[in-house]
Amino acid sequence: MNQADPLTERQEYLTGGFAELSCARCAALVRVRKSSPQQTSVQWTTRSARQCPTLTADARPHPLVPTCPDLRTSIQWAVRTGRLEVP
Repeated sequence: MNQADPLTERQEYLTGGFAELSCARCAALVRVRKSSPQQTSVQWTTRSARQCPTLTADARPHPLVPTCPDLRTSIQWAVRTGRLEVP
């Protein structure tokens, strides 16, 4: 029986299926994965989060993960144009 390397499995889980995408407003570069039409995963780096004016507008902690409507629009555009695939 051939067992998969746990580190390789973890790396694939964390990065598999993600595509790099820049926000049309601020050019913040994030990694995005669409698992279905309803589900979107976004990975922000520290740099991209600091670059986004929406995320940096309010420095107070939030109970929910902050989101950016401009990035959402960029993701929708990427789906419509085929740049980002939806399974």
